[in-house]
Amino acid sequence: MTFFGTQSGPAVHALVIGVGAYPYLAGGQHASATAELDFPGMGQLTSPLRSALAFARQLMTGGQGRWNLPLGSLDVLLSCAPDDPFPEAAGQPYRDPTIDNIRTAFESWAKRSSAHPDNIAVLYFCGHGLQSGSQLLLASDFNRFGASPFAQAFDFDLTRLALQQSGPRTQCFVIDACRTDCLDRALSGATPLAYPDPFRARVCENELVLRMPPFDEATARLQAVSHLTAALLRALDGQAATLDDAGDWVIRTADVHRAIGALFLEEIGIPSLACGVEAQSNGGAVLLRLPEAPVTRLTVSCRPVPPASLTTLTCVPPDPPGGPEVHCGEPCRGGDDDSSGPSLEWQMEVRAGFYVVSARSATTTASRLHSAYPPRSRAILEMAPCR
Repeated sequence: MTFFGTQSGPAVHALVIGVGAYPYLAGGQHASATAELDFPGMGQLTSPLRSALAFARQLMTGGQGRWNLPLGSLDVLLSCAPDDPFPEAAGQPYRDPTIDNIRTAFESWAKRSSAHPDNIAVLYFCGHGLQSGSQLLLASDFNRFGASPFAQAFDFDLTRLALQQSGPRTQCFVIDACRTDCLDRALSGATPLAYPDPFRARVCENELVLRMPPFDEATARLQAVSHLTAALLRALDGQAATLDDAGDWVIRTADVHRAIGALFLEEIGIPSLACGVEAQSNGGAVLLRLPEAPVTRLTVSCRPVPPASLTTLTCVPPDPPGGPEVHCGEPCRGGDDDSSGPSLEWQMEVRAGFYVVSARSATTTASRLHSAYPPRSRAILEMAPCR
């Protein structure tokens, strides 16, 4: 899946790293007798391989849309956990994401990314991570030398600062790794992949950073794409889309920032969390363009609650006039946990855009124009007596 094009103009340049095998941690073929005690809870992973490959495919194909710039290069480093039954990885010539291979790949990627100021630089990492004063990302040979295990880790935050000074104007960082507390550890050997210059100006104007909050854990189901990466793929497939000034559906860095939290909560199946994804963005560079309006979820609520068996709902796009109605499905009772009281709700999937939603019962009626934007929208109809 590694790709190096001959694009001379602005392009997307991506470095994708997925570390599933850690030979020197618990469960690894070279793990020491004390590895599990030295780094409790840290062993072999099945999600990084699948997550990195899924993200790399999105870069190659564009998913439901297309990237705003052509793909200039895609460098993929992967390792598969022992006994992980993943046929796609068998026999593939992926380079092992050791610290030496990561540094070599990073230097080449950074050079390609900074070759044109209008390039889009993308750095993706999925694997083990720790949090000290900075976030540390662990290469596959982490803990190879017990006396200095962090020699096979790198400081992401300092690396990011260095790229802000030397890379292109648009940069995206996806760090799908834990930020487990290691403030009490001696971190000898953990250095950045590049050092920032305190006297150099920042050139990055559009930036997107997605990762877990400090001291939180990244999550995934066994042998599945991680929750954060799954949410990101949905965002890039249209669930973060907005209309630009020309009326086209696009996905900007700021749009992903806006949508990623709600999509992440849907992926983990929890309606709300005190902390979700730490998302940071500056600027509003367009990442992808969609050929048509994306599908979004629309919930229509009627208050006060009319009799469900006697209430009908219609949802019709106003343009073009006389367009087909949306199938609204069957209503259900909702809003019991809402301070505004219970309601009758319809949930449906529609193409993003504007709709005239109308509810009518034997005694009440309501109608309004409502916009449906991804990832989800809600319209509330206050039912008034029919005249």
